[in-house]
Amino acid sequence: MIEQGGRGGVADYTARLTTALAAEGWQVELATAADHLFEPAPGVTIHGVFHYVRGRTRFARVVRRRGLGPLANGLRFLIAIPRLVRLARRCELAHSQGWEFLPLGLVAVVCLRLAGVRVGQTLHNTFQRGRQLPRTYEWLARLTAFTIVHTQADLARAPRAGSERTVVIPHGEYGSLASEGGMVDREAARAELGIAPHAPVTLLFGQLRLDKGLGDLLTALLALPEQLLLVGGHEEGALAAARAQLTDSALAGRVTVREGFLDMREAAKLFAATDTVALPYRAASQSGVLLLAYGFHRPVVIYPVGGLVEAVRDGETGWICARPDSDALADALAAAAQAGWPECLRRGEAGARFAEERFSWPSIARQTGEVYRRVLAGIVPGR
Repeated sequence: MIEQGGRGGVADYTARLTTALAAEGWQVELATAADHLFEPAPGVTIHGVFHYVRGRTRFARVVRRRGLGPLANGLRFLIAIPRLVRLARRCELAHSQGWEFLPLGLVAVVCLRLAGVRVGQTLHNTFQRGRQLPRTYEWLARLTAFTIVHTQADLARAPRAGSERTVVIPHGEYGSLASEGGMVDREAARAELGIAPHAPVTLLFGQLRLDKGLGDLLTALLALPEQLLLVGGHEEGALAAARAQLTDSALAGRVTVREGFLDMREAAKLFAATDTVALPYRAASQSGVLLLAYGFHRPVVIYPVGGLVEAVRDGETGWICARPDSDALADALAAAAQAGWPECLRRGEAGARFAEERFSWPSIARQTGEVYRRVLAGIVPGR
């Protein structure tokens, strides 16, 4: 299993998948970052293959201040490829959980294939952020024995080159991840954050990218004078883009931002304090944040885009906006506020049960293992 970063959403997913695969009898060798945050698990051997400049040493801080972090990390990734190849050659199959920079991932896959390694991949997103690299996706699909996507909606956007080798396996539930944050009292969490006991609150959580809909949320708040917003996660451009909105006097005292990489204990406070979790994403495949919300027994408010609607039962586990725009978002948030905390809690608990039933890790591991067996037997997995 190849998970490049060692922390964050994909690492959380990989930790649970590898543990579940090991429970199914697979011996897993996990190639990840040298400074990873993975916990030991039976049947999973962790290898710190990738080394990064993350800013914790004086030299690393100088490199990053000069804007050379991506270049340094790219070079260190290339240097790590021979070790990755040696590790993969000891295994029957290599399964990538995505790449930080697709062209470098393509180089790694080419090297693995030249060494005779069978390679598969999971596309956690089938839409493209930032620079458009459609050819790279197509080349990766041609070189891989299988592609896993998380929703039926992803099938139409998956690379055409590997369509017959593309399989839908849902994203797993995050109840176990949420439990790492411990039990947090709702009133205590609100008191710590300076939030009144009965104020309607929604939460935007995760990597704060431009496509996450922060701007729409702030616009919706202007139409809802009582609504409060919590924002938590690592800044990836969304806060900068919304700087003017965040300083609007009409939102003064109504938006609380916790910026940075938040561990589950910090995340648990934000989820405990909120009524709903907002995912007004402009584009989406599936969302680990959505499943984390269910893990914390919180309902979601989503835009009707991509595969998000496949994980939400409107009126039962959350609210699906009528349209992907700020007016419809304001309507959904108003409906949640009017329903009140008891109804939000009811939908959140329904979401937790739904996730446990539909997105259990043993089921996902069995489906993933079946893909492995088909590939090793020479059977096209998507047929």
